Order: sequence, then structure tokens, then C-alpha cells
Amino acid sequence: MKKLLMILVMTVMLAACGTAYNAQLKQVQLGMTQEQIVALMGDKYTSSQSNGNESLEYVDKYKYHWIFEFQNDKLVKWYKETE
Repeated sequence: MKKLLMILVMTVMLAACGTAYNAQLKQVQLGMTQEQIVALMGDKYTSSQSNGNESLEYVDKYKYHWIFEFQNDKLVKWYKETE
């Protein structure tokens, strides 16, 4: 019984360990503007430009780097990088 209870507790703990931005990321959609992403994800990001396209990077408490890439102010791709 103790073993089953321990497995249940560990399962719940692991399920709760999502990313810091988990709820916000579920709302992200292609075509969103930079302003919409900032309103959703917050203003703690770094910005960079490459080939005329802009990227916003957020780092969550687990050190995941969430990259949002824009073309003509529309979101065309987002992904996660780890350190």
C-alpha cells in the first residue's frame, strides 16, 4: 500500500512540473502579433533580428528558452530550446 501511495504522489508531482509558461503557451497561435505575444507571455524577454525577421526569447524558471519568430509582425514559428 505504501508503494502504491508513493507512486501516486510521484505521478502527481511530475504532472505538476510543467513549464512556467504552460498555460500561456496553450493560447499561442500562428499569426499572432508581437504585441499579442507580449501581452500573453509578459514583458521579460530579449529581442533579436535576423534577415529582417524579429525574434522574442523568454526564459522560464526551468531554463527553457522559448523562441517566438515573426515575419511582418506575425508569428510564423515558436519553439523551445534548452541550455
